[in-house]
Amino acid sequence: MSQNGFADRWTSASELLRRIQQRECSAVEVTRDAIERIHALNPVYGAVTFLAEDEAVSAARALDERIARSEPVGSLAGIPSLMKDLYGFRPGWPTTLGGLPAALEDRAPEGVWSRYPLQMAAHDGVLMGQTNSSTFGFRGVTDNTTFGPARNPFDPDRNAGGSSGGSATAVGSGMVPMAGASDAGGSIRIPAAWTGTFGFQASAGRIPSTPRPSLYHLGPHLYEGAVTRTVEDGLLAFNALQGFDPHDPYAAPEATIPSSVLTAGVAGKRIGLSLDFGGFPVEPVIAERIERAAETFESLGAIVEPVALNLGHSHDELTRMWLRVMGTLMAADFDGFAARGIAPDKLGAPETVLRWVDEARRMTFDDIVRDRVMRTAVLDGFIEATGSYDLLLGPTVTSMPVRNRTDGDTAGPETVDGRPVDPLIGWCPTYLTNFTGFPSASVPAGLVDGLPVGMLIVGKKFREADVFAAAAAFEAARPWFGDYDRVE
Repeated sequence: MSQNGFADRWTSASELLRRIQQRECSAVEVTRDAIERIHALNPVYGAVTFLAEDEAVSAARALDERIARSEPVGSLAGIPSLMKDLYGFRPGWPTTLGGLPAALEDRAPEGVWSRYPLQMAAHDGVLMGQTNSSTFGFRGVTDNTTFGPARNPFDPDRNAGGSSGGSATAVGSGMVPMAGASDAGGSIRIPAAWTGTFGFQASAGRIPSTPRPSLYHLGPHLYEGAVTRTVEDGLLAFNALQGFDPHDPYAAPEATIPSSVLTAGVAGKRIGLSLDFGGFPVEPVIAERIERAAETFESLGAIVEPVALNLGHSHDELTRMWLRVMGTLMAADFDGFAARGIAPDKLGAPETVLRWVDEARRMTFDDIVRDRVMRTAVLDGFIEATGSYDLLLGPTVTSMPVRNRTDGDTAGPETVDGRPVDPLIGWCPTYLTNFTGFPSASVPAGLVDGLPVGMLIVGKKFREADVFAAAAAFEAARPWFGDYDRVE
């Protein structure tokens, strides 16, 4: 990889933005350097599935010409970025639904954009390609039979988490400083936890979500967002992505968060600590790291107290409910393939996908109502738990990174601390905020045997600023940037 003098592998998006604006380097130089890193690193990590080199360099060149003419440019001018290949649409680019064999030749049609690529273009970011995902995003790891696993930057034999594992790996390995992700059960935050990166999930409605043809689905809240290495970069991405869109009936008004939140601190804030998020088994080494993180917040002037989350239902019941409602979303995709003459058994989808789509199709009206009641109980539990607190803390995931398989079917752990969990998502309390719509972020909380542990910071609805302030305060007190020295 080049040593160009203006940047290195770990230069933040915010610093690159400053250098490009000050003309210390050009957008073309930054873009070509990122392309070189991707070519060098991707064979090791399996993060990038599609690279549009010529398109990216052309966009960067046009941006440099505008800068040379002193024209106004966007808030992400020249920042190299990648987007997730799962419900991520940019006209003409692949849309394989996470390496689904039946979709390998599919391309996003003209005029169809997802929020992340649309806003990257609107703010003059340089979108370079797409990243690896699990098929349909239906598991908390990233692997598929087409592209293989997204490998962990801290140990390529282990998984990066999912389903946005390719994006987290691209950022955590130094390919790019920012990458797009999506989240229906933790897919921004799970891989952030396992790769030592920062993953932010906004409140439902803050970053518009406009799935079609059916917006009013039975599934959990769907989020778009970004994975970055610093909280400052996460705020940069959030401000570019948030905003009102009339195509989302739940969209909130525009609400840019000022950079002053990064130094606001947590003094006087009341924080509730939950090591199990209402019943999830947790590996003791992870619980210990989260307790130490809570002590850091106390040293910063916050009031941290244990809090019990009463979600009304067991961890296993809630996990199975998430799997069912995700099955309803995937069933709609199956119907789309059926209309093209492709039967379910010809899709090449994992057996677990076929199973849960079938279970979703067998749901009765009473089953659907039961799941709505369960989801309401989760919301009420979070409202009650946060009544006396500004934030909640806990583990992002309750297991350390798993080893990759060689058949495209890597899954999470089957047991955690001796208790059985569903290997698809049962070790990921992140899905709870996909039921509630509360904002949250995964923040690196330290290493165990050289592998990252993530801490989940949960805020009240539309209180993203509180989450950013807490994450930035923790980053300043316990900086994780030095952990990247362990990345190969």
